[in-house]
Amino acid sequence: MELEHVPLGGELDINRPNLIVICGPKLSPAMGTLYESDPVLEWVRDGVWTLRDRRTGTVYRSGSDTEPARAVDYAYLGRLGRPDGRGSLLLFTGIHPQGTLGVVQLLQTEMATLCGQVGDKRFSMVVGVEYDPATGEPVKAELASPLYRHEEE
Repeated sequence: MELEHVPLGGELDINRPNLIVICGPKLSPAMGTLYESDPVLEWVRDGVWTLRDRRTGTVYRSGSDTEPARAVDYAYLGRLGRPDGRGSLLLFTGIHPQGTLGVVQLLQTEMATLCGQVGDKRFSMVVGVEYDPATGEPVKAELASPLYRHEEE
């Protein structure tokens, strides 16, 4: 495994095999374009960042961006096609860091189940994360949206 940080400016080569990227659409134009290729879920900037399910119309807004604030965040998790058409990559990020940590927790505890459901196919989902407001650490992470299996394109 190699760790690489997204550089300032967000230039990132995502046409590589076995790649996992933890980065949102704001920090990298390449990742923003990749997220836009998701046929079901989309990032929306509506004063604050939210996730929106195009099929159901459900909007996922972080609890820290609501009044009164709640210790809940949401994150995107998916496998999308590489821009060069030669494979896919796993990508995820929370609306805020607590959501990202929740995806890590979900992957640690539910990786076998997730792999059993999606195999090596493309998919996306929204993960809901409850976290400890004092530490920001996740206490519960689970699917907030359906797990969407994408048709091969």
